[in-house]
Amino acid sequence: MTANEGDLRSRRRKATARDIHLATLRLAVEHGFDHVTVDMISAAAGVSRRTFFNYFPTKEAAVIAGPRTVPDDALAQFLASPQKDPPQVLRDLTRLLLRELELNQPDRDELRQVMALAAAYPSVLATLLASFDTFEQFVATTVAQRLGAEPGDETATLIAAVGLAAMRTGLQRWAHGPASESSPQVSPLIQVEHTLTLLHGFLIP
Repeated sequence: MTANEGDLRSRRRKATARDIHLATLRLAVEHGFDHVTVDMISAAAGVSRRTFFNYFPTKEAAVIAGPRTVPDDALAQFLASPQKDPPQVLRDLTRLLLRELELNQPDRDELRQVMALAAAYPSVLATLLASFDTFEQFVATTVAQRLGAEPGDETATLIAAVGLAAMRTGLQRWAHGPASESSPQVSPLIQVEHTLTLLHGFLIP
């Protein structure tokens, strides 16, 4: 398989996953999540039941549409830095997370719908929290590698938790903030960068 063929296949997989995700959200809003079945989602997304399960293990996972991923080049750059001072590692981590957000910017209405479903349905909330936990463990392990520490290192775990908490705070404020009629889909980067600037201000002696 050539690089172009691999890129095309990846784009198609992303497009199919997104179709399934959007169909799940739409049906959950129309019928209530408990009344939505995998067969309904598959039909609405134009895929087979088997294809659905190739992408998502449950309908809750289709709502969340995770896990998130970090670009390989940005991850390599983060790991290659010799700096091991925790405040600097935290700054570099937030830049890495911003890079991921820049490449995978959420839709405001979709994010609101996901949050609303998580608030209304315990199974969706449990899946969302599990997705957060999986990504946080990945980030903590990455930070530990940067520090030259063992997985599970307390400092690495704390750096990951603080950085991700700031990211989530910024995204939540953006999702629930007012959207102008002329520009309803303002990038979340502005709000998240503002939140991270506040965080880094706390680190100044």
